[in-house]
Amino acid sequence: MFVAPGKLRFDDVDEPILLEATDALVRPLAATTCDLDHHVIADKTPFSGFGPFPLGHECVGTVVAVGEACTDFSVGDVVGVAWHIACGTCEQCRIGHPARCLIHGDSQYGLPVNGLWGGTFSELIRVPFADYNLALLPRGVDPVHLASIGDNLALGWESVMPTVEGIDEPRVAVFGGTGSIGLYCVDVAVNLAGARTVYYDDDPTRMAVAETLGAEVEDIHGKREKDFHLAVDASADPERLRKALVSVIPEGHVNSVGIYFQDVPLPMLSLYQRGVHFHNGKGQARPSMTPTLDAVAAGRLHPQVVTSGIYGWDELPGVLTSENAGHKPIFVLES
Repeated sequence: MFVAPGKLRFDDVDEPILLEATDALVRPLAATTCDLDHHVIADKTPFSGFGPFPLGHECVGTVVAVGEACTDFSVGDVVGVAWHIACGTCEQCRIGHPARCLIHGDSQYGLPVNGLWGGTFSELIRVPFADYNLALLPRGVDPVHLASIGDNLALGWESVMPTVEGIDEPRVAVFGGTGSIGLYCVDVAVNLAGARTVYYDDDPTRMAVAETLGAEVEDIHGKREKDFHLAVDASADPERLRKALVSVIPEGHVNSVGIYFQDVPLPMLSLYQRGVHFHNGKGQARPSMTPTLDAVAAGRLHPQVVTSGIYGWDELPGVLTSENAGHKPIFVLES
């Protein structure tokens, strides 16, 4: 449970049960933080004042029960869980926008948004519309390093691949700062898109990971190139966002995955003169989970390189409230 900034605890609560025929119950094998979780804990978001609430919305786990209308999954399946609560059948879900589900809106795990749906740092979670919101993990791949598949890992694919598809010799810039998302974007850009990829940051640990994944690494405070087809803003920092916006070619694309809780000034005249396509918004996790898992199974993506540490479940409160939590700590629940 998130109690207050810098304070987490375990609570005993009632066990979730199957409420609808389309539900499944999943016992996490491994769970991890979204980049947003670190900001919540550090009192950098409006959510930080609404504790206590169950924390966590990224996990993989084992199906332990299914409703009679859940036909795609069986007890014992090892699955990834999408962060969102989505019906899978409304107009928005059908066009690949489950984060905009017309039935459940902003509902998700791990935050007090549109009701409490529990959190993935729990020993058992209920998954509504399980046939849609679950994804079967590939055999032969360590599920621990896939803990982020339901959000940040899949967001790496979503932020890069649809934009650069069809571009010969794409050039991609990634502006880091939030934690893991920018690094997942680097992996996709380098190893799936085959893009010349430059990673900008000032954190030596993240910069070393990006270099390991194959990116060119540059100090965010130094001189920058301005001829990228795509720039990914994974910073949640207004100055870095500005740098991303002015780094792309005319009619280039900037995809921002950072969450800005305050209004941010934009260089509108520069954007107008060059023509810049800008997108900022929630990741549409479920449609991106399957191609991401396929790429991991094929050995083309390397989420284990982004993992910053593996810990026991009982270490959750201490690790996540320490100064050395790392950009992608993963917590393993022993059976």
